[in-house]
Amino acid sequence: MVDKTLILRKLSELEQYLLQINEFSDITIAEYSSNWKTQRIVDRTLQMMIETSPAITGCQFDLNFPLRNSDQELSVLCELCER
Repeated sequence: MVDKTLILRKLSELEQYLLQINEFSDITIAEYSSNWKTQRIVDRTLQMMIETSPAITGCQFDLNFPLRNSDQELSVLCELCER
């Protein structure tokens, strides 16, 4: 059985992490390398994104097709996870 609420919550977390890490998308490698606080924030956010992913992908699937809305995406994810 697929826990739709869990999947939605984890997708929401990933979206939030992505928004947060995008704030650092304009820094240079030199700026990143010279600032331990920036390194910590970026590295930890990436780690949290990676740790969140297995909760969503408890099953293996391939989403190489367009999706139109969140309800459709959730339906597809749930269907694929139940296979």
